[in-house]
Amino acid sequence: MYPSIHVTDEVRLRLGDVEVYGREVALQDRAASAEPDEAAWAEVHARWRGRSKADVADEPRIRAYSEFYRSIGLDPKKTPPSVQNLLQRFFIKDELARLPLIHPAVDAVNLAALDHLIPLGAFDSGAVAGSLRLDFTRGGEPFQGLGEPEPAELPAGVLVLADSEKVLSRFCYRDGEAQKVTADTRSVWLLGCQVPGIARAEVEAALDAAVARLERACGVRAAG
Repeated sequence: MYPSIHVTDEVRLRLGDVEVYGREVALQDRAASAEPDEAAWAEVHARWRGRSKADVADEPRIRAYSEFYRSIGLDPKKTPPSVQNLLQRFFIKDELARLPLIHPAVDAVNLAALDHLIPLGAFDSGAVAGSLRLDFTRGGEPFQGLGEPEPAELPAGVLVLADSEKVLSRFCYRDGEAQKVTADTRSVWLLGCQVPGIARAEVEAALDAAVARLERACGVRAAG
């Protein structure tokens, strides 16, 4: 149901059993105006309220992704995996002061990720040229991260998700401006990453949950 994204030989040699699964889904017209699922966010808060940052970091699935971060040169204490970051910033506090809303499609995917403690991604598939691959940079590739005013050249050896023409994200770290989901987005790539210590079935269960939430929030259909 979720094909594997191409992982280059160099990535496999250096990182071992890493897989990225995903599929393209098309959004219905109501996607941009869908209302937040406040009850679902409240359920996440109820599960995590009062927990410590150490409690979050010690969850087995979160630990697995933290170890993966270390393997690609990231310090998970400074740059925690996305699920850990969301939980620690918003949901362990006594009060849910605000919701981490971005776009109804992204919000639906984030809720599924929080439910399963599996980082997931969604980006505008209309920005993709050709096929996707997980690769290391050779050095000098331009990349404009979300919120950055202009592109900058990446050094060699950075793990990235790329298409046939460009870098789409610093994998697991920062998505790019080029493919961010907006009100004009009509289809998204939905992705989940399997790392050592995480089974494929766990990633696919999280992806299934994301598709179900996308259906309720935005309406989805097979793209293409």
